[in-house]
Amino acid sequence: MFRPFYRCGVKIAIALLAGILPAAYAQAQTFPDKPIHLIVPFGPGGATDIVGRLVAEKMSENLGQVVVVENKSGAGGIIGTTAVMRSAPDGYTLLMTTIGFGANPALLGDKLPFDPVKDFTPISQLVNVPTVLVIHPSVPARSAKELIELAKAKPGTLTFGSANFGTINHLAGELVNSMVGVDMVHVPYRSGGASVAAVVGGQISMLFATTPSSLSFIESGALIPLAVSGSNRLSQLPDVPPLGDTIPGFSVVEWQGIVGPAGMPKPIVDKLHKSIVTALHDPALVKRLNDLGAEVVAGTPEELADHVKSEVVKWKKVAEQTGMAIKQ
Repeated sequence: MFRPFYRCGVKIAIALLAGILPAAYAQAQTFPDKPIHLIVPFGPGGATDIVGRLVAEKMSENLGQVVVVENKSGAGGIIGTTAVMRSAPDGYTLLMTTIGFGANPALLGDKLPFDPVKDFTPISQLVNVPTVLVIHPSVPARSAKELIELAKAKPGTLTFGSANFGTINHLAGELVNSMVGVDMVHVPYRSGGASVAAVVGGQISMLFATTPSSLSFIESGALIPLAVSGSNRLSQLPDVPPLGDTIPGFSVVEWQGIVGPAGMPKPIVDKLHKSIVTALHDPALVKRLNDLGAEVVAGTPEELADHVKSEVVKWKKVAEQTGMAIKQ
């Protein structure tokens, strides 16, 4: 007796799909017909802003439509990220993601207004960006070992900056506190550029600074590099050892990618992904990124999705081990 209603429901569903699919295809054919907004959820001057602007310039050339970079900072990237989550899934509002995208669930738990896995459409990973542990020249240490000894001798006196909670600078500093058993004080800023300016100016003792934002200051002598945060030395700083040489097992690398709101049509995702991958294969852009210490990682949307999932799991384990979750 329910069969006629069932058949009717199937026919309606098929009719709806028949209308939706051609519409989505037509939308993708004309996309983009207006400017695309790439949201950087931090202030200007940091690595995310620098890389975002370099990639956006090449995307604009590939798409034939301008990609506008907007800085929407606050709450460790949460304000800008939430704004993108709430935007229309039409491909015109995208987000630059970082390591904090996968770490924020561990830091904020149920207080986080978004789910990085469920609430976004992955498009492409862009780069891996190592960080360098730098100090102001006034700090009486010239190696990571000496810095740790100083931190143990004077607990609570050394300060490390960040571009706010959940950023690479914050996560790396807290890992040092946990793994070595020292008490260095976290000082959050609104952007990577502001935190670099603070350590250059001597307002804070040290910073795990991204290479794009710090190399020029290292070269000028304004900052002293003690160690790199990844497992390998950097070609730009061949004499600076990995921090893992002093703290066995330590390795943290910033990563950056581009995502959009959940529910974006696949044809639009594919077109955006193609424009990004084409940009990341441009020799001039690759050289510019490499000169800044960034390693190009042009992956598929599926690879970025898997990476985000693994980051969420990783940092939840770290939070359980270190107790670094933000208590509000």
